[in-house]
Amino acid sequence: MFSLTFFLCFTISYFTNQVEHLDEDQILQDDNEKEQIKISQSKIREWSKGKEGNIRSLLSTLQYVLWPESGWKPVPLVNIIEGAAVKKAYQKALLCLHPDKLQQRGAAMHQKYIAEKVFEILQVPWIIPNAFM
Repeated sequence: MFSLTFFLCFTISYFTNQVEHLDEDQILQDDNEKEQIKISQSKIREWSKGKEGNIRSLLSTLQYVLWPESGWKPVPLVNIIEGAAVKKAYQKALLCLHPDKLQQRGAAMHQKYIAEKVFEILQVPWIIPNAFM
């Protein structure tokens, strides 16, 4: 029969080994997420360059920075000429980018990063013109 000491040593060794494997997997996953975030940063910079104050241009090109499963349906620029249409498209974008919605959909870390940054970028041209209304 095995002694209690042997059993405890074996159990501790087994779980320590399992934790080390989990740490390695987590490190690999973190490295992958970091790489995805770097790619996302570049994509976001490219998307927003030259459009910083133009909400219509940002909304009409949003599909180029979001991932396919985001739920965003492209909006042609000609469809958001009027203020009411811009507001409607902006609100739809916020629904796609909202943290609670992303959590429900099980979004990855880099997708949450994209949503957060795009949300910040979209807020600037929206808030400034509407601040004086």
